[in-house]
Amino acid sequence: MAVNTTNLAELLEQLVNIPSVTGNEQEIADWITKRLAAQSRGEVIRHGLSVVWRAPRKGRPLIVLAGHTDTVPPQGNATARRVGDQLFGVGTTDMKAGDAVMLALAESLDLDAMPYDLACVFYDAEEGPAEKNGLTKVLQDSPWLREASLAIILEPTDLAVEMGCNGILNCEVRVPGVAAHAARPWQGKNAVAEGAEWLVAITKHPVIGHAIQGLEFRETLQVTTLRAGTTRNVVPAEMVVNLNHRFPPDRTTEQAITALKKMIPPAFQFEVVDQAAPGKVCLDDAIVQRFVKQTRARVGGKQGWTDVARFTAAGIPAFNYGPGIPDLCHRADEYCPIPNLGEIHDQLATFLSRESA
Repeated sequence: MAVNTTNLAELLEQLVNIPSVTGNEQEIADWITKRLAAQSRGEVIRHGLSVVWRAPRKGRPLIVLAGHTDTVPPQGNATARRVGDQLFGVGTTDMKAGDAVMLALAESLDLDAMPYDLACVFYDAEEGPAEKNGLTKVLQDSPWLREASLAIILEPTDLAVEMGCNGILNCEVRVPGVAAHAARPWQGKNAVAEGAEWLVAITKHPVIGHAIQGLEFRETLQVTTLRAGTTRNVVPAEMVVNLNHRFPPDRTTEQAITALKKMIPPAFQFEVVDQAAPGKVCLDDAIVQRFVKQTRARVGGKQGWTDVARFTAAGIPAFNYGPGIPDLCHRADEYCPIPNLGEIHDQLATFLSRESA
């Protein structure tokens, strides 16, 4: 099958018009399964709401392409629409554009002539809590995937190669107080007042740059939620602050927790409520270098978290490379440039069909 931007855009439009908000991926998983099975070009394996397709194994190095099928809830953009060379709709950029490219490659590549074995992973629940991410189950239940020489995650990068990813911590800090009637505050201890000086300082924490293999990653610390008090006439007995911390790939989660805990006064309670390890930077890997040389793409660090972290934790070199635009993720005006679909498809097809650049 000849692939061009027109049929890639049509495929993306079909995917966008299948609702797949996180937790509601049954229809899109069934659609992808049926479409791939109809091609009779490889094996289709289901892992709950995730779908794995693999070409016939011939003992060649294995390349894995991966993308999630779920989206955030629509914001008046549930149906795809085209405006010029842009395709609008929920999930167009994050990341059904990548899924469309993966499907087209699985359906069109000369699988016998390739120097690589190939697998494509369409997984669920990436946009929800980390512990429910479908890729975890896929890697557990299909251990052969962990033999891969490379994984390419088609997350939105706007044609750039983005290496690694920052780790994430969400921590709750509880500032204690003593409740009292607001008319007699001297009988209590206002938790907001107790934590005010610390709160002012923590909100001024600077963005810190880190260079890893020549790529910049930015460490951030942000107050994202804050709650205190139960009613208008009671001195609050507790203030609860959520800190969202993004830390660079050269630091372990344990090291990040230790460093963050030092910023919290001993009298305050500190609890890690969610965490995700960073993704390793693999720019020094030989096969990654071949890809970068062939595509001549911009190379940078991935500021947001992606499943590069899960692949590199499994010992698989990985990076992000996709047609979507990162700055448009989760927005009501989300779109994907249609020419980007063709560019990513053609670059991946060339790479997968050649031994070296």
